[in-house]
Amino acid sequence: MAFDWSQFYEKQGGRGVRPTFETALAAWDGEPGFALDLGCGDGVETRALAERGWRVLAVDADPGVADRVVDGLAPDAAARVDVRSAAFETLGELPQAELVYAGFALPFCEPGRFPYLWADIRDALVPGGLFAGELFGPHDEWFGRPRMNFHDRRGVEGMLAGMDVLTLVEDDRRGMSFEGPKHWHVFHIVARA
Repeated sequence: MAFDWSQFYEKQGGRGVRPTFETALAAWDGEPGFALDLGCGDGVETRALAERGWRVLAVDADPGVADRVVDGLAPDAAARVDVRSAAFETLGELPQAELVYAGFALPFCEPGRFPYLWADIRDALVPGGLFAGELFGPHDEWFGRPRMNFHDRRGVEGMLAGMDVLTLVEDDRRGMSFEGPKHWHVFHIVARA
């Protein structure tokens, strides 16, 4: 099934920053640095970073991403944002970053490309840098959908080996999605390199 991302972003209009993102920012004790927002979508987190002084590379495959992400930003904050309309897993080597944020985006990476993307994310993090994002588990109602990847807890913990895991919350419950009621199985992660 193909998702209509533009319609999804319209339905998300007015949302605040996601809790995993807030947890990562609270854990960051340095000056604002460089961040990657992979699958930046509606740009809420990118704008929050830019407004706090971070430089951000915001990446999303949706064609309308550039206008949507910088909408409403003051000129000085907008100047700190580089927006690319591309599938994040096709970027190749990622630039070094103090923060890599991928809110509900990584599960939509092709399964065969995911190990390479995850290796690129790990390589992009500077020492002390933070990863924040979500992965979907095998109990998720979307499990088995083509072009999506899923991981059990053991697999997620293995992916985080060698990192200081600040938050690993497993959410396995009924809830709502943009398509209606759904069973979610999500790992919310904040980890330090």
